[in-house]
Amino acid sequence: MGRDRKVADAAIVPAGLAAGFQESPVLPRVLPRVCVGPARALYTGPGLDLAPHINLALTIAVAWQQPFALRTWARTGGWSDWRRCEAAVVPSESLHHLQSSGSMAFLYLDPLQDRRSPLSLADLLAGRARLLEAGPAVGIDAAFAAFGLARRVPTDDRIARVVLEIERHPDAFARLRDAAAVAHLSPSRFRARFDREVGLPFRRYRMWRRMAVVMRTLAGGGNLTDAALAAGFASSAHLSSAFRQVFGLPASSLLALGVTIDLSGDAVLPAQWVSARPRAPAAAA
Repeated sequence: MGRDRKVADAAIVPAGLAAGFQESPVLPRVLPRVCVGPARALYTGPGLDLAPHINLALTIAVAWQQPFALRTWARTGGWSDWRRCEAAVVPSESLHHLQSSGSMAFLYLDPLQDRRSPLSLADLLAGRARLLEAGPAVGIDAAFAAFGLARRVPTDDRIARVVLEIERHPDAFARLRDAAAVAHLSPSRFRARFDREVGLPFRRYRMWRRMAVVMRTLAGGGNLTDAALAAGFASSAHLSSAFRQVFGLPASSLLALGVTIDLSGDAVLPAQWVSARPRAPAAAA
């Protein structure tokens, strides 16, 4: 906790605020399921014993029935008090601690294309109501549509092309200057442009994309060693440590739940964007 963290606090729906919350019908046991695509991810299932962790993507947490407890950490004030929530938006790069004994849904937004401004309280209330109506078997597209999340078109072609290269070669770009060369920018200008366009530092975004490779490899029948190699980790132990830092539990603990992994057709960039854009300029800018 010695490093500086973003101090933006989570937007929350406090327990008891949502109409009909206490009267929600008792749900059957929600089996653990992860829907993952190149750009977004969705978890539905039992509340997990999560350690404090720093999320890479902006995350919407929703209680299916029982409220969950959430606290956040800020450099200027340390840990907040625990708050009982029915839904919350946790900004990206936020150190937080979430505990739940009931079923949950977690929506992990695409840093590049999803709207990054915080959802309002009304958005959270309406989105949670639509999610409850759809039920725990909701698909990834319907779950995101429940919150009215709008896609944005990348404004910097050079940064978007680097994003595409990360998808094609997830084990590449260990050095930032290699990615900067693809964008025809100096490392310092690339770092600043990438952070502004994507909302995450380059290394953190690359880690998020590598986690999608991990999940796709596991969905294809691979084990953790296969997933580590496919995503460019040195070993399964290296992957386990990184996974815990991002999600608050080791990958092996998630697999031990018997999680089902569904692959989505979600694309990191729309096909029409890729085909319509001209090639990046050869000169640095």
